[in-house]
Parts: sequence; C-alpha cells; structure tokens
Amino acid sequence: MLSSFLKNKFFLYLCVCFFSINACFAQDDLLNMLDTIPKKSERVLATFKTTRIVNGHTVETVKSHSLDFRVTHHFGSVGGPGGAGAHTMYGFDDASDIRIAFEYGVNERLTVGVGRSKIGELVDGYLKYRLLYQTQDNKVPVSVTLFANTAMTEVKSVNGPLDNNANRLSYFSQVLIARKFNSRISWQIMPGFLHRNYVDDADDENDIFVLGTGGRIKLTKRFALLADFYWVFSKYRMDRSDLFFPPLGLGVEIETGGHVFHLIFTNNPAIVENTFLVNSTDSWSKSQMKFGFNISRTFGIGKKGRQ
Repeated sequence: MLSSFLKNKFFLYLCVCFFSINACFAQDDLLNMLDTIPKKSERVLATFKTTRIVNGHTVETVKSHSLDFRVTHHFGSVGGPGGAGAHTMYGFDDASDIRIAFEYGVNERLTVGVGRSKIGELVDGYLKYRLLYQTQDNKVPVSVTLFANTAMTEVKSVNGPLDNNANRLSYFSQVLIARKFNSRISWQIMPGFLHRNYVDDADDENDIFVLGTGGRIKLTKRFALLADFYWVFSKYRMDRSDLFFPPLGLGVEIETGGHVFHLIFTNNPAIVENTFLVNSTDSWSKSQMKFGFNISRTFGIGKKGRQ
C-alpha cells in the first residue's frame, strides 16, 4: 500500500515537472513571437518648435482646439543709405512692419489663421494642412504640410486700378517639406507660387515661382538658431538685381514656459509672403538688415482632441 502510494506520488511529481518545463518553453516562444511583431510607426514630433522659422512657415500646425496669438515686428534698417545707424538708434526709431494674428487649430492637422499688417494695410487669411508626418522608422522620411493664403490690401487709389477690389487681391500657395535629422537639427524646403491680380509695372509678372529653404539647430533645451532664405524666380527682378534682393532671415529662438520668442535679423521690411517675396529692396551687403521679433502665445480653447 505504501509502496503504491509512493509510486503514484513520484509519478505526479514527474507530471508537474513536465508541465512546468513545457510552460517555460511556451512562455519563451510567446515572447519570441511578440518580438517579431512589427512595432507601430511612431510620429516624429516637434520638427520645429513653432509655426514659423524666421520669415517663412514651418510644417508645424497649431495644436487641436488651441489658439495661437502672434505678434511680429520688424524695425527699421540697422545701417545703410538714408540716414540709418545711430541717427535712428540703428532702426529702433522706425517700424518697418507690424503684424498681429490669430491662428486656430481646428484639429491636429488643420490650422486656420487671420492677420493684419502695417505695410499695405494688408489683411490676410490662410489655411494650413498637415498632409504627412515623418515616422521614427523612416517609412515616411519627411513631414509634408500644404499652405495657402489670400491677402488683400486696404490701400486704394483715387480713380485708379486699386479702386477695383479684385486688383487688391493676391494669393500664395506653398508645399512645406521638412525632415528632423536628430533631436537637434531640422531642415525644410519650401517651393511656392505667388499670384497677384494687379502689378504696377507692365513688365512685372503676375505669376511668380519661389523656392525657399530653412532650418533650426537646437543648442540647449530652450535655445536654438534659425535661418531661412527664398529665391524668387522673376526675370523682372533678375534684370533689376541692383534693386531687388532675395529675402534672408537669421535668428535665435528662446522658449520660456508658454511663450516662444524669436529674435531675428532680416533684410525684408514686410512680414507676409505676398509682400516680402517680391518687394525686398534692402540688402544685407549694404547693412540694411532689420532687427525684429516674433512672439507666440498659445491658449487652450474648448475640449482638446485628436483627429
């Protein structure tokens, strides 16, 4: 009887060991299977810190159900012809252009904006749509955003062409293509197309293609260097290269809590693309760069959500 009991107990012990070993192998197999499952393609975030580089837009859109209040200011020329320099406190006595704008994130992809600028008494509205997000696995190697605006000058002429409302309209569209190479370096190219319903000179073009590029180099957690440049494909301006100059902007970015400051130098007085791309008549080589700043403050509006 005792012998039979011990035999049964020993058999039960072997069964327990057998199933335990099988369970361990099965667990290892399950973990191996999980390792072979492709990981989800995560988006690359914060290619740029704000919706602007220096002069141009970035691929970034305003966060869903958030309102971005922006103030942009360009002072007068630091130096150059016309009595600048110490006489005008290196441009601080003058205001080349000022723009106040509100930009709202309808969702994480779509932003709508409206602004008012001093130069030309320009009122502009725009749409911006995030088409593609760069992914960490590089299956999508770049981010792509579409941009389009309409601008209207409030300046009218007495019995002239600008009495016609249509003649005071211009349109700009752009494809923004950017890549974040690592945690510090982001770069972007910006092909665009500008149409103006009316131009003052019969030799000037109504339709102009432009190509821009720009980037950001992050130096510390809250400090970065910025630059952007536009080349304007215009025979009219190439023939007058001593009068028109490509817009070039350099700056630094400082983040302080809910605010992002851009302190910049640029040779274009105007702020909106419809104006500065074709009317930049100041040159860096003549010390006609202007100091300026961008201030951005974002507020949450309503219930935040994701698309």
